[in-house]
Amino acid sequence: MENVQLSIENQIKSMIVAKLGLDISPEEIHDDAPLFDVNDSGDGLDLDSVDALELAVGLKELFGIKPQSSEMSVFKNVRSIADTIRSQVGS
Repeated sequence: MENVQLSIENQIKSMIVAKLGLDISPEEIHDDAPLFDVNDSGDGLDLDSVDALELAVGLKELFGIKPQSSEMSVFKNVRSIADTIRSQVGS
């Protein structure tokens, strides 16, 4: 199961970098770093609402899921996105 978990996180990170044209490598994105903010440690991507739409499209293309507007907390960080994917794919 661990390999599947790592695979989902890595796929999400690669999608984020590609979809948003970020000038970083997927490995530089920490699983728990905020996507729409920067924490006290300086981790986080500080994305905006347009980026959120791109992420939603990327998740639909990559995993066939589309988070509902009531599930926007899904986009907190890479780990929360991966957990949501696991729960939707597993059900």
